[in-house]
Amino acid sequence: MVTIASFSDPGIDFSSLEGIDPAQHADFRASELQAGDLVVAMGGYVGRAAICPPHPPTANIGRHSARVVVDPSKADAYFLWAFLTSPIGELQLRRQVTGSVQAGVNLEDLRVIELPSPSSLAQRYIGDKVRQAERLRERAWRLEKDVAAIHAKHIVLPDGIDFAKRTRRLAFRSLTERLDAHFYPSAVEQYFRELGGTTRSLDDLSTVVINGQSQPESEGGVLQATVANLGRSFVEGALRTVKRPTDGARALALHDLLLCNAAHNKSYIGRDVTYSQLEGPYPSTEVMIVRLDREQVPASFIRQYLKTQIGYLQIQSTIRGITAHSYPGDVKGIEIPIPSVPDTEREAWFATDDKMLIAGRCADAAKVLTIIATLLVEQLIGGHLTEADLADAQKALETGDRSADQTILQSLQRNDGLNVKPLIADLDGLYALLDEPDGEKDR
Repeated sequence: MVTIASFSDPGIDFSSLEGIDPAQHADFRASELQAGDLVVAMGGYVGRAAICPPHPPTANIGRHSARVVVDPSKADAYFLWAFLTSPIGELQLRRQVTGSVQAGVNLEDLRVIELPSPSSLAQRYIGDKVRQAERLRERAWRLEKDVAAIHAKHIVLPDGIDFAKRTRRLAFRSLTERLDAHFYPSAVEQYFRELGGTTRSLDDLSTVVINGQSQPESEGGVLQATVANLGRSFVEGALRTVKRPTDGARALALHDLLLCNAAHNKSYIGRDVTYSQLEGPYPSTEVMIVRLDREQVPASFIRQYLKTQIGYLQIQSTIRGITAHSYPGDVKGIEIPIPSVPDTEREAWFATDDKMLIAGRCADAAKVLTIIATLLVEQLIGGHLTEADLADAQKALETGDRSADQTILQSLQRNDGLNVKPLIADLDGLYALLDEPDGEKDR
């Protein structure tokens, strides 16, 4: 069942959705998604929309969203997605909201929303940006899935482990200054006893395990990643601009693993293990950096292990106090089982980190392309760009000439005001990603 929470611009993340009864699916055939369908949020998150990607699994939409089948002879569905998710399109949808307890948009009201209808070439120019974002997003997901499959061969899942057991015997030599039973989970002891083999602590495997440092906001400062930027896979969202910290060693490096180290709900600590595709921003106090010695073990392997049920329990066991904090000194003590990887597979094993980095860059580029598409809609409606500008750029692109496209993209700015920056920091890098055939550099 596709929920609004599964929308991942511009498409849908099918990986964590719950299933429905086949009989219920059969009863609601009209709600079954097909490739190219436009899905629009009708309640809860009015203004959200998604495009059903090519080759979707069998899936239905829920009652809080609408399935729109676009006639390709009349409009480009990907252009319509860009319009509906732009500030102008969101405003149109919000104007149709009715009700107070369960506010939302009725299907009848959705049908009467006025949509812009520029030339097919102008629509295709904007729609293609969304299609490119979709392709890069799919590549990012595929790469991450490939990395997970490689590491899964070397991680023994905790099947048969008694996670409900609350007591265990401890050897005196295994005690630390922590005298709380929570720090010594029985399930972890059972897992390692049954697993056997070599283990190493994160302290032994890392060069840095440290918390960030929150800084006050400051124009012209440095970027800072907070807990809100810790995505399930990569650093995401807009970063704050803050005063430069005095300790430059806390700046993020490529391949760092990032953990939330403090939360009102302790279950959030360790729930996500974020892989850093960024270099330079500074983490806030609530973000912990784990920088692996990648000569010993791939950072992506450690991430995959910590995301297992037993790895999550190990992170949770480090939490101190009612206010739920995890500290570097305790996280350093987490033991990691080290697999015996055959020599013939070690090159591919260590190459997984580079795959994760490419996946992160594809995800970033996909996000930028969706922003470009919505901004182009605003520029077109606001008269800053004309249909002829977009149509000419599209015609040139279809002949392999990017000059007009480059001019348009370079004119787009990240924000208004005194601190104006280009929306695309590295246009050549974006073109390079788009020029790579899918999977060409992924093997």
